[in-house]
Amino acid sequence: MSVHNEISKQVEEKVQAIKKYQQMDEQRERIISQLIEDYKAGKMINLAKLNSWTKEMNQFAIKHQLPTRKEVTIEMFKNFIEKL
Repeated sequence: MSVHNEISKQVEEKVQAIKKYQQMDEQRERIISQLIEDYKAGKMINLAKLNSWTKEMNQFAIKHQLPTRKEVTIEMFKNFIEKL
């Protein structure tokens, strides 16, 4: 395989990883939006789904050398809500 083909392959793999990462990040934002709606509606907030998704996303990010996201504590969530 030529060097050019190998570079092209690596670039394409990176592009695909970035696309998947963006989709995962969009899903994380949807989860956060639902938590915000639930909180505003007076429902109990459980961050397990968000943090589980964040862990999965971070594993993917580390594998592909992309930025990781923080797991969210209830204090972080409430501080975020107060700033809205």
